[in-house]
Amino acid sequence: MQQNATFKNGSIMSFTVLLMVTFLTLFISPIAKAQNFCPNEFVLWSENFGDGTTSSANPDVINLAYSASGILEDGFYRTATNTQLRPEWHNSTNHTASTPNGNMLVINGDDVNFYTKIITRNTIGFAAGFYSSSLFLMNVNTLGTCGEQALLPIISFRVEYNTDATGNEAGWVALQSATSNPAQQTVSPTWIQLGAVFTLPTAAQRIRLSISNIANSGCGNDFAIDDLKFATCPNGGTLPVELLNVAATQKGSGVAVSWSTASESNNKYFDVEKSIDGLNFTAFSSVPGAVNSSTVKNYHSFDAKPVAGINYYRIKQVDTDGRFKYSTVVKVKISIEKTGVSVLTNPFVNNITVDFLSNNNQSVSVRLTDISGKLIATEKWNILKGNTRLQFDNVNSIQRGMYIFSVIDDNGVMIYNNKLMKQ
Repeated sequence: MQQNATFKNGSIMSFTVLLMVTFLTLFISPIAKAQNFCPNEFVLWSENFGDGTTSSANPDVINLAYSASGILEDGFYRTATNTQLRPEWHNSTNHTASTPNGNMLVINGDDVNFYTKIITRNTIGFAAGFYSSSLFLMNVNTLGTCGEQALLPIISFRVEYNTDATGNEAGWVALQSATSNPAQQTVSPTWIQLGAVFTLPTAAQRIRLSISNIANSGCGNDFAIDDLKFATCPNGGTLPVELLNVAATQKGSGVAVSWSTASESNNKYFDVEKSIDGLNFTAFSSVPGAVNSSTVKNYHSFDAKPVAGINYYRIKQVDTDGRFKYSTVVKVKISIEKTGVSVLTNPFVNNITVDFLSNNNQSVSVRLTDISGKLIATEKWNILKGNTRLQFDNVNSIQRGMYIFSVIDDNGVMIYNNKLMKQ
């Protein structure tokens, strides 16, 4: 349901900035009351959700229902002077604590885009160059709420621009999104600043800011936001690597993860991280970076053991000085309609390692033949429901060259047949 709020325009000032390739970075850091997101910024638009003890709906909040009073339930929001809209939540004022009866946006979260704002500057528009957009975020749950199964808010920024001032909805061009780490529960109320520094590649008439919560609805996914702003950023961004096009797709029994960079400076390596709940990530692969590059570089990794259902992935990019940032989170649903097979050793030397992803326990026959079809070796394997990794041994003594590796299920159906190279 679309609901509402009052916005305040910031001051307007002419400025000149350098043109660059479109760039977007993200960081989250604990901040007390500091307002600047980037050095020497000048605020063009801001939103602090007003003040006063009477709550009101917000016209830029979408896909959530407005609740005027009482305990805040899942999928509802309210503008309020205090975060404690449920007994287990923090008792806290808004981020701009110096504002008497200052409001903030308090949300009992769901997995939706919950805020969209179109920003204009009358006939002036926006010159090409550096800008920033930021807000302050609080996990309103007290420490320990919902126990170990607590959901944590994950907030995603998306900035778009439009060169058409007439309201053409087909003209929006996306600048890369950025996604936060999960907002942790804390002992005392804690505001963190979330934002993006990006480069507008050409003059624009309108900017659209969209904010999403990508954590599921449930216990713990509750947060407040305050002090949104859109500003110039004359000095540009601070992180030197531009991540592009993160993707994850099912391939055989696993998931192929790919990403690219438009440019790199002091880029040491990438950690590829996975999660089954979208909250807790662990690294399963590390890929060296190019260190320095001014051309598009493509990278790949493979998750050999995904789970049936939703799998989440993100890229952690680490600089040579230890600084790091995260990519957007992508997800892929693994459906086990037929047995997936992935051969992990091609070329092979002493054995052939094979991963299976199956929806039931079953027996399979594996065969290795030479290129003429002569049988070299065969084995009978039992694979389990879910992930199974097995090795085809005793192939170290065969000659180097090309071979055919096949897997046949217990119904006589060939489920894998491909060429392998012996080194």
